[in-house]
Amino acid sequence: MEENVKTLKDYLQMARRRKYIIAIPALLLLIASVVVALILPPVFQSQATILIEQQQIPTDLVKSTVTSYADERISLIQQRVMTTDNLTKIINKFGLYPKERGKLTAAELAEQFRMSAHLELVNADVISNGRHSKATLAFKLSFDDKDPQQAQKVTNELVTLFLNENVRNRTERAEETTLFLEEEAQKFKLDIQKIENELAEYKEKYRDSLPELLSVNLSMISRIESEIQQLGLREKMLDERKISLRSQMAVASQGLLVSSASDGHAPTSLAELKQEQARLLSKYSPAHPDVIRIKRQVEILEAEQNIEQSGESPTLQEAKQELAKLQQHYSDNHPDVKAAQRKVAELTDSKKPSSAKKLANQITNNPAMLQIKSEMDVADIELASIRRHQAELQQKLKSLEMSVSQTHQVERGYYELMRDLDNNKAKYNELKAKQLEAKLAQTLEEEQKAEKFSLLEPPRLPSKPIKPNRFKILFMGFMVSMGAGLGAGYLREMMDGSIRGHRSLAHITGMEPLVVVPYIENQEDRDRTRKNIISFSIIAGILFLGMIVSVHMLYMPLDILWFKAWNRLGLI
Repeated sequence: MEENVKTLKDYLQMARRRKYIIAIPALLLLIASVVVALILPPVFQSQATILIEQQQIPTDLVKSTVTSYADERISLIQQRVMTTDNLTKIINKFGLYPKERGKLTAAELAEQFRMSAHLELVNADVISNGRHSKATLAFKLSFDDKDPQQAQKVTNELVTLFLNENVRNRTERAEETTLFLEEEAQKFKLDIQKIENELAEYKEKYRDSLPELLSVNLSMISRIESEIQQLGLREKMLDERKISLRSQMAVASQGLLVSSASDGHAPTSLAELKQEQARLLSKYSPAHPDVIRIKRQVEILEAEQNIEQSGESPTLQEAKQELAKLQQHYSDNHPDVKAAQRKVAELTDSKKPSSAKKLANQITNNPAMLQIKSEMDVADIELASIRRHQAELQQKLKSLEMSVSQTHQVERGYYELMRDLDNNKAKYNELKAKQLEAKLAQTLEEEQKAEKFSLLEPPRLPSKPIKPNRFKILFMGFMVSMGAGLGAGYLREMMDGSIRGHRSLAHITGMEPLVVVPYIENQEDRDRTRKNIISFSIIAGILFLGMIVSVHMLYMPLDILWFKAWNRLGLI
């Protein structure tokens, strides 16, 4: 069976048969597209370009505290500027969307404003560390509106908001950084003061066992031990001296007893010595040797009587005080306590009355005996002083030895506090240095010496609308109308069940006709066909050319005309 394949002639015959079905929809759609292109109001766009200027002062000298990328900051600023509250203020300020205010909410009006506002980044390819990347050099702000002046005003307002928000944002960032560093430095300062107080208390508690005093304590121990050794030698020498003086006194007392027995007129009491002193003063001056000797004897006897009346000598009192002090710190078995007890016993025994003392009261007029007794008294005083000094040195030595033994235990806590103090001081100094840098960066931002936005191209009054594209609407309308017309004609042809042509008959019956008689056109048919073709071609050409010429030549005047008309009618 032969396939029914249509040729170009068949399609032309189809178009000729359905010419009204094709022409009417096409013409209607074409008229509709023209009407749409004509009645759509023009929309104007005002655009401004903002340049991102780099920091004027080299970053090696002053570093900014704002380290985010430019596109990130622009996006952040856009979010802050495009809030519903800000957009509502702009809408009320410039009287935008007067018809929609009663129908839409503030959020819906703000969303409509956002759809009319546009932000476009201007990027450039840069090579950083061997890698290709994008760097934002500038960005463009624009706003669409039916009124060109309104579009310019709103764009200018957006530019102002972006510039102010950028300055405020950068200044706030710098201030927050400075404030944060200041607060952290203050915290470390308080910690340092706390550690210093703890360290002062620790030093006061272990002031004699601090590590830096170890060498001093050791040298003092060595010096005290040497001094104790020297005092021991002096004590031994004084003991030997006392033994020698006692021997001399025994020899002299024996000679004095013999002379006293042969001469009974020597004064033996204090009263007799005073009488003898008065007698000599009547004969000699106070500077006479005999007067001086008697005066000295009187003073010695008076002092001895005072000692006997008081019951205890100053040396004995000091020895008892020293013994009581040692007993508060040590037991009775301690060597120092035993030595002090022996000293008190010796001094107590020396106060008991004896024949030698009684004899001394009788022989005070002997110059040799007085000199020996004076030397023995001096030796006793020096010996008591040495022993007292020895006890003090022993006590001090034990205190130093205890301090040295505690040094290693104190050292651990002391160095721990010092380490914490040094770490906090280092961190505090670091924060103070960063605070000064942040303060300098804050000044940099306040004086706008850092990276900033500068208006490169201010928003201008638009002279041409950006939409609608009337030529495009007309062209698309023409193409759609032609397609719709041809489609309608083809659909009507497919719905028609008539048999036209021998090929259709052969396709249906499955047999070829014996004879095909073609349509015989006369001259009238040919003239009518030619006339229709010329008429349709002329009409289509005139419409198409008129549409193109009118849109191309009268594009701007038509937009301006329509804008004025719509404005007068109150539709804009």
